[in-house]
Amino acid sequence: MRKFIVTTISFLAMFPLFGTLAAEKKPLNHSVYDSWNKVAGECISNDGRWIIYVIEPQEGDSRLVLYNVASGKADTVARGNAPRISEDSRFVAFSIKPFFADTRNAKIAKKKPEEMPKDSLGLVQLGMDSVIRIPCVKSFTFPEKGAGWIAYQLEKEEAQNDSGKTRSRKDGVADAPGDDKEKKNEKGTTLVARELASGSEFPFPFVNEYLFSKNGHSLLFASTGNDSTVAAGVFLFSTTSRRLDTLSIGKGKYKQLAWDEDGLQAAYVTDRDTSKNKQRFFALYYWKSGNDSANVLADTTTKNFPARWLVSENRTPSFSKNGKKLLFGTAPVPMPEDTTMNDEVTAKLDVWNWQDEFLQTQQLHDLDEEQKRSYLATLDLASQTFVQLATRQIPNVTVGDEGNADVAIGLSDVPYRKMVSWEALPFNDVYVVDVRTGIATMVLERLKGSASLSPRARFACWYDMVRRHWFVLDVLTHAPTQVAKNIAVPLYDELNDVPDDPQAHGMLGWTEGDSLLLIYDRYDIWSADPTGSKPAMNLTAGTGRAQKTSFRYVRTDPEERFIKQGNTLLLRTFDRRTKSAGFAVLRLAKPAAPQHLIMESHDFGTPIKAKNDSVFLYTRSSFSECPDLYVVRGTSFETPTRVSDINPQQKEYRWGTAELFSWKATHNTRLEGLLYKPENFDPKHKYPMLVYYYERNSDYLHRYTPPQPSRSIINPAYCVSNGYLVFIPDIRYRVGHPGKSAFECIVSGVRKLIRTGFVDPTRIGLQGQSWGGYQTAYLVTQTSMFRAAMAGAPVSNMTSAYGGIRPEAGMSRMSLYEKNQSRIGGTLWEKRDLFIENSPIFFADKVTTPLLIMANDNDGQVPWYQGIELFTALRRLGKQTWMLTYNGEAHNLLQRKNTKDLSIRMMQFFDHFLKDAPIPVWMKEGVPAINKGKTMGVEVR
Repeated sequence: MRKFIVTTISFLAMFPLFGTLAAEKKPLNHSVYDSWNKVAGECISNDGRWIIYVIEPQEGDSRLVLYNVASGKADTVARGNAPRISEDSRFVAFSIKPFFADTRNAKIAKKKPEEMPKDSLGLVQLGMDSVIRIPCVKSFTFPEKGAGWIAYQLEKEEAQNDSGKTRSRKDGVADAPGDDKEKKNEKGTTLVARELASGSEFPFPFVNEYLFSKNGHSLLFASTGNDSTVAAGVFLFSTTSRRLDTLSIGKGKYKQLAWDEDGLQAAYVTDRDTSKNKQRFFALYYWKSGNDSANVLADTTTKNFPARWLVSENRTPSFSKNGKKLLFGTAPVPMPEDTTMNDEVTAKLDVWNWQDEFLQTQQLHDLDEEQKRSYLATLDLASQTFVQLATRQIPNVTVGDEGNADVAIGLSDVPYRKMVSWEALPFNDVYVVDVRTGIATMVLERLKGSASLSPRARFACWYDMVRRHWFVLDVLTHAPTQVAKNIAVPLYDELNDVPDDPQAHGMLGWTEGDSLLLIYDRYDIWSADPTGSKPAMNLTAGTGRAQKTSFRYVRTDPEERFIKQGNTLLLRTFDRRTKSAGFAVLRLAKPAAPQHLIMESHDFGTPIKAKNDSVFLYTRSSFSECPDLYVVRGTSFETPTRVSDINPQQKEYRWGTAELFSWKATHNTRLEGLLYKPENFDPKHKYPMLVYYYERNSDYLHRYTPPQPSRSIINPAYCVSNGYLVFIPDIRYRVGHPGKSAFECIVSGVRKLIRTGFVDPTRIGLQGQSWGGYQTAYLVTQTSMFRAAMAGAPVSNMTSAYGGIRPEAGMSRMSLYEKNQSRIGGTLWEKRDLFIENSPIFFADKVTTPLLIMANDNDGQVPWYQGIELFTALRRLGKQTWMLTYNGEAHNLLQRKNTKDLSIRMMQFFDHFLKDAPIPVWMKEGVPAINKGKTMGVEVR
């Protein structure tokens, strides 16, 4: 095995010192994007001694960093990606990506998938200075709770050389020339089990699925075989004895492998039928430690199995936590194909019926999911009793207490499926299901939202959006109780301004034994007695509301199911006045003010805790400080150490500042917004300004905006670096008048800024995307105060958009207007005047502002024709307007080449009108279809 030596660098070397004579800073330009980095894949070893993370450029080759917490030294591995640390904290495994340039060149050359450069597996023993590199690895895994082993699977290799002769494979088996190509594609590839300490490897050929037991003592894998020398089947490799056992063998398909908690039981589904019947019937197989092989546990002949149903191949079985039950999927036998139908004589059409549960477009969108739908069933392993739990009438069932409970909760949206076309949230009937018998009892009808079981399955709980309270139901008595009646403050979003019932602030969880339900208001944390016999207590003693600071629990143990009384909780804090953030601790005993640990003018990522030590890893950032990693030992969060410096080049560029800006809107409403200023801002100078908006953004004061190509909106960092002010106002809406609401909030904020004296009132631009794009289109019909405007994916005609489809989901757009973001509050025939009032198309003749539109022809959210309607109207009226349509692109651009192009064109547009920059060719002359692909038109003549 070839070893790659890793360069060790001191921590101080990652933070270069600069002399006092620094070069003059440069403005950001479009060429800087690719090299701007972010942290990815960060993880911390269970012993807290090692931090692994990836420095990932926007375009190019990443670097894996192995950071020693004690010494502060770091090793780097070129192109390392997706790291995972072993349970014993001794090894790290990761992918090594091909060179970015090699992959790009292969794509340009239109190489076949099998000809593309492949990933390698990298292995490092932490503390050592070498990397083991294994080429052509497509997947790998450590045991979840075991150590000492890793399993990895190789990519498929070419079976023949150029002469057509048989070529040997890594798995030691030759493929015969002339094998059916499709058949070959179904074959598995070599799986290797590697002992990490010794480097000993155990290869297994033609594997298509594999799974370690949690403790790592056994590796279960399914093989497709090769129809000649290697048989298909399911096999078990013991990592303790190195023994290979056969659980099933013979022609067939084996899939959906599952282990129990202790690695003593396994299950999978199998189709052993060797006929060519199109309808396949899978069986559930089960193995228990001590048995020589696996046996059929359930199939269509099983007692009480539903008639004309089968074992689903599309759901992975799962064992209850205690290993006493096996949960798996069943499904109705699908309608057989009619072999007499063919394309020559059979019409192709979609039949829409007003009684359909879902629109045809949604049915077609969800077709694959529906074809693979399964319904939960269970088998008691001691009595071999089969019980069907979920049905077509109650499709969603969850067994409580990690599968251990004899009670389950069932949710049925079946009676209300039509309503999804005009309701923003789904409705459900709620059932308590007896797992021993499958008997379901409806306990709640037409709940708006969902319900869940407590950890020990003593209670079901839900938030009633209509009544605006929390409820708990005893699963034995089926008696519902409104809890926390004594709480006088809202438990729902009091800032809700859509024409629908407000949602809850959410629940923290349950305490041990299902004794207390913990819920949030906007600021504080409350405990509620699930029986309703005791009043709710404010566990944070009202500190949050008094200080306008929100407290939210940070779950540092991913396996935690409930909160133990007396535990100390780590809380995320957020001051809603200053937008400062940080962390605090609260001992779960009696009401008390949380103890603040950090409260700074920064944004913090969610901390990751070492499993076996009090070491925490998190990111810290602000508008001018990119999200770098920090590590801190102990729960006091004192003296954190900076781990990374991923964008040192930022020091070379002009940046800027972000601040809160407040004003009163037309209806005397106090509003906030974000104001970004260029570096070395001079209040005596008049600056051009760009205004962006989308709902409310002031809480993001300390969010870092990396220079990156735009998917749809302006980049504040780029804009302030190039001399613009950027204003992002919050918007409060009045139901029925979203357009006027936006006008009142945005224009009043802009006017207040103009009065400061540092905004050039003749050089202000507007930019918004989607809902913000609509508001841009509306605003330019109402005022001429803006010099230029850009509307991305705007709805220009609510009357035509109302009855349209969102192709991304196949769903009707009606709910957007009746109950959701568009905020009309009724149907087109009920609120006809409001639909017209809020549609820019009806006032296109009032537009005087030059308008740039982006409307992409594969937009899955806003119909492309909405942009076309607006463009053609303005063109007909002789208004200055341009439209960019990125071919095959989505609502927000996905292809990087297109995001770079949009960034250039959008800033050319604004620079021309707000800075008197020369007009580019695409604006002056256009790009005729005959020249498409020959010139981009971004040059200036």
